[in-house]
Amino acid sequence: MISTASRTALAWAPRRKALSQAIHRSTLTRRTTSSSTSRTTATTKKNNPVKNNNESSVHKNPDHASTSSIDTNLLPKSFAIGSLAGLMGSLAGMGGGFVMIPLMTSRQLLGLTQHQAHGTSLFAVAATGVAGALGYQGQVQYDAAAAIAACGIVTAGLGASVTTYLSARHLKKALGVFMILVAPLVPLKGYLTSNDNNDNPLLPTEEANDKNLMPQQDKATNNSSWPQRLLPPAMIGLGSGFLAGLFGVGGGAVVVPALTLFTDVNHYQALGTSLCAMALPAISGTLTHFKKGNVAMRVAPALAAGAFCGGYLGGRIGLQIHENALRWGFSGLMVTLGVRTLIR
Repeated sequence: MISTASRTALAWAPRRKALSQAIHRSTLTRRTTSSSTSRTTATTKKNNPVKNNNESSVHKNPDHASTSSIDTNLLPKSFAIGSLAGLMGSLAGMGGGFVMIPLMTSRQLLGLTQHQAHGTSLFAVAATGVAGALGYQGQVQYDAAAAIAACGIVTAGLGASVTTYLSARHLKKALGVFMILVAPLVPLKGYLTSNDNNDNPLLPTEEANDKNLMPQQDKATNNSSWPQRLLPPAMIGLGSGFLAGLFGVGGGAVVVPALTLFTDVNHYQALGTSLCAMALPAISGTLTHFKKGNVAMRVAPALAAGAFCGGYLGGRIGLQIHENALRWGFSGLMVTLGVRTLIR
């Protein structure tokens, strides 16, 4: 006679068998799904290795990401920004970084990060310096430019390195304050040069420069040794180079008024010398920013090309245009951009 326990075991036997088969089928399904997913992932990585690597790089360091491929969609905007900055910068003896950086960080234009905008602007500032010096042909004091450039190279890399330790917000605020503080120096240059051109301080001609000012230069050259003559430009270079690397500008906002105040050069010679001197420090700062991933090469070549064209044109126009209008116009532009940078 079969006991109660035996009858219970016989009744549950089919159920245990069905449950075991269900678990086995579920395990096989999970293994098949996992294998299919692995094959799909491997195929995707094989077909798109560059894309995955780029995405990984962007997620690791999105603020300092730099791409080597040129974005053709941004070429017109980049060239236009570079041209405007080169033209305005050359007219005032500056690199144009004050114009470029706010425009490059605008989401409606290039949409670069603050660090990328500072590093990329130096790339174009170098082009503005070379082209602007060519535009002011005959107005460049090469010994002073060499002293400024040599000392500027030393401190430009230091200034670029400091940007790493500053947040984008603080760097942006510092740039805005600097722009507003420097703005009054531009029209002030008219008063600094008033004693050099008593007859007409606004004559933008090479004849007036040679007639009224070259004797003063010759006198200064004969009565002072070259270390004494080059010491002021060297000190100017140390300060302007640091600012060029830190803020991504050419340093002309310091160089031009300082040259006018502490050396025997006229306004046009100060402009040409400043543009010539800023090229090498800008290149040095660009290399430092490039190593840190702060140069957006997808827009930098077009920016530099535009800056070169605008810089040369600005140099030629600068010798013919009314100086007082240039000073006050660019001063007003710097104040406007500085205030906009602070409140954005």
